[in-house]
Amino acid sequence: GGIEGVGGVLALPDVYCLFNRARGTALVSPDDLLQACKLWEKLRLPLILEKFESGVLVVKARSHSDQEVCVRIEALVRASVTAVDPLGRSTTAGDTAAALKVPLTLAQEYLLMAEKKGTLCRDDGPEGLRFYRNFFTDEIVL
Repeated sequence: GGIEGVGGVLALPDVYCLFNRARGTALVSPDDLLQACKLWEKLRLPLILEKFESGVLVVKARSHSDQEVCVRIEALVRASVTAVDPLGRSTTAGDTAAALKVPLTLAQEYLLMAEKKGTLCRDDGPEGLRFYRNFFTDEIVL
């Protein structure tokens, strides 16, 4: 249960809605929730507030690391690599959202983060934005 049941991360607006729905009355303002979330890291709570480069704010489990997400995404794109097709199939935000069980917005953020860390390469073509494994980091055997 809890946040681990939704991929270990929730967008801050979703947290706001869930929190106030659970309260029913005496609702908390968005600003009060944001200020409380900013204290979590200092208080060493199991949840932290994180801001993606795009500005999207998320609440995530402290145990939920970017490295873990990159490993899961890499496994997703590497699963289709064969001797005949060394590049493998690509992934999109929709594919990644379904595989990681996270909202589409967060899947897009994860793909951009994995690209920045060198796990993925992008192909922004007529079919839209697609990501492939980063074969540029493969060892070349002569």
